[in-house]
Amino acid sequence: MKTFKSITAIAFLFATAIGFGHTTTSVISVQKNGTSIITKAEHRPYFRKTEDKLFMNFFNQEMDDVRIKVIDSDNRVVFKETLKDKLVVEKAFNFSSAVKDNYKVIVSNGNETYYEYYVVK
Repeated sequence: MKTFKSITAIAFLFATAIGFGHTTTSVISVQKNGTSIITKAEHRPYFRKTEDKLFMNFFNQEMDDVRIKVIDSDNRVVFKETLKDKLVVEKAFNFSSAVKDNYKVIVSNGNETYYEYYVVK
């Protein structure tokens, strides 16, 4: 019985490792402005929500201008910023004193645009 459990556990780990190996993206080398960067091929902003804050991290692989906007449900621009020549973009949005509403955070660089929604109740 003990041998059967060990073989089952090893088979499960092997199957998990094969599945993980098939889902990872390839690693490429990018050269821009004389800098070599070894990184994964696809990057999106990472958003983390807390009770009244939204944290954003973005790896700007192409070193394009990064435009950040926050708009409310009436499409009014609440916040706007353009960052130039930043490889890693980090931003924290504090919604603790914001009016109750639905907000959309827009991050764009080059030809790509990403959205994240935050609801203040």
